[in-house]
Amino acid sequence: ILSVASGLTLGKEGPFVHIAACTGNILSRLFPKYRSNEAKRREIISAAAAAGVAVAFGAPIGGVLFSLEEVSSYFPHKTMWRSFFCAMIAALVLGWMNPHQTGKLVLFEVSYHNTWYWFELLPFIVLGCMGGILGGLFVKLNVRVASFRHYTRLKEFPVWEVFVIALLTG
Repeated sequence: ILSVASGLTLGKEGPFVHIAACTGNILSRLFPKYRSNEAKRREIISAAAAAGVAVAFGAPIGGVLFSLEEVSSYFPHKTMWRSFFCAMIAALVLGWMNPHQTGKLVLFEVSYHNTWYWFELLPFIVLGCMGGILGGLFVKLNVRVASFRHYTRLKEFPVWEVFVIALLTG
């Protein structure tokens, strides 16, 4: 879990998630209920990873989504709410501590001073439609490649399979 939480990220998110996950793992060993139960310990590490992202970006919901996608293989609703509560507390404590002495949650905050114009909607609609169409085509192609792979001897040669697919897509 710790390698996934810290290995796939860059910037300040990685160290914050790693420190939070390590802290959650160490604190879970203090209580017998969590020390002997690996599933409970993983829930604590998931919540701690969400708190790490919440502190890194000032985004508790983003922390929960990160924890859902990257940290846990099993993520029940109970763990989601506990992770959200942990991330909210972490963001509130960060705001209370005010480490940058700016009154902001993070050092580099994005603020929008210019409003958008109606003519800007057309390119965004086109981009969204093209992304949806290309994503759907990619899924269909992926399903066809998987079925083709299943019925041929290509699966016996994984290196050549990767080479051919890379050649075709490149």
